[in-house]
Amino acid sequence: MVVGVTTHIGGRASTGDRLELVQRLQRLTTATLHFSDRAAASRGLHRSDLQALQALVTARASGAGALTPGELAQVLVLSPSATTTLVDRLVRAGHVERHHDQEDRRRISLTMTEHAGVEARAMFGPMAAAMVALLDDFDDAEVATISRFLAGATEVVKAAEPG
Repeated sequence: MVVGVTTHIGGRASTGDRLELVQRLQRLTTATLHFSDRAAASRGLHRSDLQALQALVTARASGAGALTPGELAQVLVLSPSATTTLVDRLVRAGHVERHHDQEDRRRISLTMTEHAGVEARAMFGPMAAAMVALLDDFDDAEVATISRFLAGATEVVKAAEPG
């Protein structure tokens, strides 16, 4: 089989072609992690810092607005002490703010600062724009297929247990 050439069997791509697609996805994942590490390091951050900021972006986008330190620990699968260290680092860097609940001052919520949003757009905006431009090479049906595959692949990864 020639890499990049699809061999069709009964109207479907061969097993070799499907394996090649999975391998390409693995290479994309590796390249994405390396990019994130470089982007984080260029700003004195750790990969876990970016993951925390992404969790806060997701919470805001879902309407939650903020996360408690405990919720952040659950999302990141960190211990409470590791989460405190991470949050302290992000607060010192000006990326996260702690807010005390007005009814229960013991309850703390975490939000991403506007400064962190500006930094995130500077780090990831150009790559996101390049990805959108890449999608211009595909018609709407192909984009829908790619989207469906990526959503499914994400669920497979979330459900997978290390062997």
